Amino acid sequence: MTRRRVIGAALAALSANASDPAERLGVMCQFEPEEAAARRVLDAAAEAGFRQVQVFFNWRRAPDEFTRRAPRWIAAAGLRCPVLGAYVNCVEPANVLMNVGYAEFRRILNQAPEYGASTLVAWTGGYGSGLMRSDPRNFTSAAEDALVRFVSRCVKPLEESRLHLALETYITLTCPDAPSLRRVLDQLPPCVTAVLDPPNLTPLARFAERDQVLREMTRVLAGRIGVVHLKDFRLAPGGQAYELPGPLEGELNYPLFIEQIQHLPPEIPAIAEHLKPAAFAAARQKLLPLFRAERAAA
Repeated sequence: MTRRRVIGAALAALSANASDPAERLGVMCQFEPEEAAARRVLDAAAEAGFRQVQVFFNWRRAPDEFTRRAPRWIAAAGLRCPVLGAYVNCVEPANVLMNVGYAEFRRILNQAPEYGASTLVAWTGGYGSGLMRSDPRNFTSAAEDALVRFVSRCVKPLEESRLHLALETYITLTCPDAPSLRRVLDQLPPCVTAVLDPPNLTPLARFAERDQVLREMTRVLAGRIGVVHLKDFRLAPGGQAYELPGPLEGELNYPLFIEQIQHLPPEIPAIAEHLKPAAFAAARQKLLPLFRAERAAA
């Protein structure tokens, strides 16, 4: 893919977003690094009516031929890929949480322009053995310092490639809420942003106050939000963890969430996630009326 084509696609995306806020709605396409499987997921996204996606697959298993050809499949499906999953653990890259270590992260960074991506998404990270398994060390200033050091080393290559890095967190990881994530962002340049994802940023102890927490997180992270993720949440039995279904399948106040999203710059993508391809169309059909109703009320 030529640089001119990448720039043209980006400008087209911005134009579409400016004319219709609903166009910011995309979907997460996660697949195995095998061509037929990848193309089925991408085709499902296109058939559901989506025009932009966040793509993620197992970069540790993906051969170079796959990663080089995947942008063609995305384009053939009529899709844009403004966001590319690059889920390195920024606190401790050697502690691989989702099939991306430091070597894979650099590979993604180098290939992102071929995908037409403007933003990479990575985990804040931590020292636990999995995303849902916390570790007391994650909630320390030392962990935040490690996060800042790693991301700071990535700033120059990000800027050279005209990329942004959006930090995604979870309640089990370093920066488990908006204030701690903002504290880290304030130590980093503007090319480093946040993923706005209410279930990931709402402490368990404040689940009953989730509307208030949602308003707070959008205010605290204002000006540094690079990607929005759309899923849902509810307390798991026992109240010590969250269940994380797809959008509109839990207890998140979605009209309020969409209202908050519509205050963001229109070029910021909103990516529906935690969906299987068979559910792409139904999720989009449920989400679009909320985006359009909020636009009409604005």
